[in-house]
Amino acid sequence: MQHTLFAFITFSLMLFAGNINAQCEADHTVYLTDFIFTPTELLINAGESVAFINAEGTHNVDGTSENNPESFFLEIVEGEINGICMGVITFDVPGNYEYTSSVGVQPDLGMNGTITVDAFSLADLLNEMAYGNGSLAYLESWESAYAMNAYLSPSFYEAQDPDSQPSYGVDLNGLQEYTVFVPTESATEELMELMNLSQFDMLGFYDMPNALKYHVVPGIYMAADLADGMSLETTEGQSITIGMSDIGALVDDANVIFTDFTAANGVAHIIDKVLAPAGYPGATVLDVIMQSENHTLFEQAIFNEGLDDELRGQPILNDNGGEAGPFTVFAPTDDALFAFAEANGFESTDELLASQEMDEIVNKHIVEAVYESSDLFNGLTLLTLNNDILSIAVDFDGIAVDGALIEQPDLLAYNGVVHSMGELIPYEFPVITGTCGTWTASMISASDPWGNEPWGGGTLDIYANGVLIASESPNNLGVDSFSFPVDANSTINIIYNGQGGSDLFEIEDENGYVIYTPVGGAKSIYGLRPCSEYADACGPIEILFTDYAQEGWFGGSVSVYSNAELISHIPFTLSYNPFVERSVLVNVVAGPLDFVVQSPFFSPQQAGYVIYDEQGALLVEETSTNQTPPSTFGLEICESSSSTAERNILGGARLFPNPANGVVQLSGIPSATGWFGILVGTDGKLIKSYHGMGSKAIEFFGIPKGLYSLSIATSEGSTRSFRIIQQ
Repeated sequence: MQHTLFAFITFSLMLFAGNINAQCEADHTVYLTDFIFTPTELLINAGESVAFINAEGTHNVDGTSENNPESFFLEIVEGEINGICMGVITFDVPGNYEYTSSVGVQPDLGMNGTITVDAFSLADLLNEMAYGNGSLAYLESWESAYAMNAYLSPSFYEAQDPDSQPSYGVDLNGLQEYTVFVPTESATEELMELMNLSQFDMLGFYDMPNALKYHVVPGIYMAADLADGMSLETTEGQSITIGMSDIGALVDDANVIFTDFTAANGVAHIIDKVLAPAGYPGATVLDVIMQSENHTLFEQAIFNEGLDDELRGQPILNDNGGEAGPFTVFAPTDDALFAFAEANGFESTDELLASQEMDEIVNKHIVEAVYESSDLFNGLTLLTLNNDILSIAVDFDGIAVDGALIEQPDLLAYNGVVHSMGELIPYEFPVITGTCGTWTASMISASDPWGNEPWGGGTLDIYANGVLIASESPNNLGVDSFSFPVDANSTINIIYNGQGGSDLFEIEDENGYVIYTPVGGAKSIYGLRPCSEYADACGPIEILFTDYAQEGWFGGSVSVYSNAELISHIPFTLSYNPFVERSVLVNVVAGPLDFVVQSPFFSPQQAGYVIYDEQGALLVEETSTNQTPPSTFGLEICESSSSTAERNILGGARLFPNPANGVVQLSGIPSATGWFGILVGTDGKLIKSYHGMGSKAIEFFGIPKGLYSLSIATSEGSTRSFRIIQQ
């Protein structure tokens, strides 16, 4: 019955619409009957008008709700079937308008309606910029536009989730008028790089709302209104300064590059930099140091010691608990480091930066917490990265850290604070000596045209009786040296953790004699004995570990006994470090040798080892893929072993993969052994010749599929031949 009545009323209203519109012209029409507005909900644009026509009953139009952006009211009129024009209302202000017929109990009977007045607001404009809609796609400002809407347009998202957007005192979708300066995409990305943040991390950092509000000015300022010297107070509270250049207006130091994008409640201009309110941090503590012309040496020291990634972390912003920091950095100037080097007997700051103590010096100037100058007081103690204790003193001269004065405090960063120091925090150089004095390790890095880190960032680790006593990385191309103490009756193992290639190192004893120089590239050396007579040594021998499953000998080890004395234990830790072949050297003395093997945990039948004597001759080959590598006992070395001429130095040579596809790896040859080779076909014709030192890749790309023979030989007369199948 209700549906039939509604249809009849609607038909009747349409019947008389032409006559009524002549009396009551408007952009939209709302009809009143007992007891309903038709339509009940209406969506219009700002500036459009609505006619109210009473077709039945006695009603008014009461839009005086306190929730309405503006009030409106039409007096009581008795309707008739032809329709009576009650009046026309023009809605200029965007928003939601509630209204009713407030005669008697009509509101309770459901005679209520709503009109939503939409407008193209600044929030809509930013939304088009963010998503590249229409003609605004060329602006390329989506990240900054998105951020502004996310924080400064709470009512823009209210229909989706009323609780999702907190208010920061600015609503770019509201009634108040604003001028907005929107940074370009490239400006935003430059800031993200400076702050070491992804777009999502930067969007969430703690002072983003205030930083965005610094880009918003109350009122409408078209490009023509911007004048040189003008100061405009932002919604953040600080003022921006307008200037003029040859290409147009400036906002602080940002160029206005596109202007006058208008909306119902304001205007937007595009700028080529992100504006920064006074007193806001510029970047990370590392970037603060890097941007300073007076801290180039300390910057280099930070990179040398591998602290750059940590000092660019953003634990405060990301709030993920997984990053180091935040930090307080007491950063000595270049002048301070020059004076420190001279006072401590270094020939140059380069020698100071390359010294083994520089990591301790750098770490002593860094505290993992934030202490601005206002937080520093007399008697305060701070714990540094190397667990030293710093004492703070404050007097008329300023703030001192262990007696060293802070020259310029409070260089703020997003992950801490930097205090510039006119002098280094005092550091006592330790006396390095053992019962046999000190040895010196010299790390050698060849020229690298690609600009990679020396040794690929690898280290040289020194162990005395199994205890790590030093770990150093080369800082520069060329030679970097460091010293370490050695004691009598101790065993020194020197572990190389680098990328191979042209890396080298040398070891000098307490008398300055070179006791170890690896041939053919850096290799770890085990079993060096301080204060011992090297005359009875017949090493170093070479142990080549193989693992064709590439499990890195996971969990396995080899213990080497010389004359029944354990001289080295070579473990493969539980960290996954895959390899096919890896060589180490072991210093041994004349007499019987025992090699006690702890098999790898995974694929032990694919693991093996080969042993060469000090001349590079093959002694043992345990590389069978059908069994786990066994131990070897009672191997005679030096005076009791057969001469190298009686053994084939190429006996342990191998090729893999085979069949091949243009390249094979020749391995199992001592690194100091030179060789030459030829590749021939089944018809005996020479295909290609080769020469090399130790293991090497053999390439034969471009030759047809088939069977070939590779023969290799040394100048001493050792030979070995292989068959190769080219796929």
